[in-house]
This record gives sequence, C-alpha cells and structure tokens, in this order.
Amino acid sequence: MAVLKSLYRLFWVVEVTLYSVFKLGMASPSKWQPGLAARHARRWAAALVRGLDIHIRVKGRVPGQGMLVVANHRSYLDIVVILSQMEAAFLAKAELKTWPVFGYAAQKGNTVFVERGDAASRARARQALADRIHDGVTVVIFPEGTTTAGPGLLPFKNGIFNTAAQQGIPVVPVAVTYDNPEAAWIGNDFFIPHFIRIFKSSPLKARLTFGPVLEEADGGSLKSAAHSYIEGRLAIEDRNLPN
Repeated sequence: MAVLKSLYRLFWVVEVTLYSVFKLGMASPSKWQPGLAARHARRWAAALVRGLDIHIRVKGRVPGQGMLVVANHRSYLDIVVILSQMEAAFLAKAELKTWPVFGYAAQKGNTVFVERGDAASRARARQALADRIHDGVTVVIFPEGTTTAGPGLLPFKNGIFNTAAQQGIPVVPVAVTYDNPEAAWIGNDFFIPHFIRIFKSSPLKARLTFGPVLEEADGGSLKSAAHSYIEGRLAIEDRNLPN
C-alpha cells in the first residue's frame, strides 16, 4: 500500500508539472518573460510541497529579487524546497534536458543549462545567470557541482563567485538539510526508486537556513564567506538531526 501511495504521488507530480507548463504557455504565448516564469515556478513548487507533505522550517530572511543564492546540494528535492519559498531561476546540468517531463518543464521555465566540461558553455551560463539577476530575477546555484549526503561540504566552484564580485551581485548562502538522511540522492541511485522510498511515509521534514547578504569585490573572498557560512550551519543542523 505504501508503494502504491508513492506511485500515485509520482503520477500526480507529473500531472502538476505538465499543467504548470501549460499555464505558463497560456500566460505568455508569444514571448518568454523571466519574471512571469519565476512566479509560475514558485506556484508549481508550492503545490508540490503541499501535495507531497513536505514540511519546511525556514530560518533567516528569505532573499528578495535580483540576488544570487548559493546552496549545498543534497537532492533533486532541494529545487522544490527552495523554490517554494521564492521566485527564482536555477542553473542545471545539460543532462536534465533529457529527463522525461521534468527536462521539458525546465526548458520552458527559467533554467540555465551548462555543459560542465565545456569552458565556453560555463562562460555563457554565468553570463545568462547574471542577465537574469540584472533583470530582477533571483538565481539559485549549487556550487558544489553535485549532490552529497554530508556531513560536511564539498569545495565550491570559482566561476560564479568571480562573476558576482565583478558585477556587484549580492550573494545569499543557504544551508539545506532533511531530517531523513535518505532524502539525499547520490551516486547511481535511480530517480523513481528513490522517490518511492522517500514518499512511502509522511511527512518529509526539510530545513532552510538563510545567511546574511554577502558583497565582496573579490571572488575568492566571496566564495570563502559563502562556503564558511553553509559549512558552519550544516555542522549545527546535522548534529541536531533526530536519531
């Protein structure tokens, strides 16, 4: 019965995602508008959070528009959890385009795609993210470059921090944790079995801890400040997880 409940939830997620893409197309049939796409994306995420019974505890001040939010990365759920709290665009690996339904939805939304091994692609992605921020859309990235179960934090990539420092973009760090450590999606785990495993029971509890607005003229200093904040918060949150 629990597995059937998870499968029903998965089909429901697909239905809500396709409906959200349809609504966005109806609202903006002729011209893509980043602000409008961000609003629809937040409504989509908020609907999923309610329907999947994800309980989110938020600490700190949720960033306003036109900022760069940097987060640790534990799961595909991070996107839904963060996006339910703000209107934002995301950076994603180009492979996401090939995902059924979700890849299509990401392409129709605010997602910026990057080929990690291609320097030219990385440069284009950084500029696309900066353009969205200058258009008043907040952007979320996961500078570890991959998911990790923790504890701890992987090193951050340099590029986006250099761009933020050079263009005067404010950066807000956020730590993401889950009470259930199995929420982490890592290694060769497949999406559908993981989804079924996580949502066989309810609720899933998530925590978002937003840090201060960081503004530095040097990209290395900006990266170090963001990394130190998230690393410190993860140490606290992971230590306080229920046994």
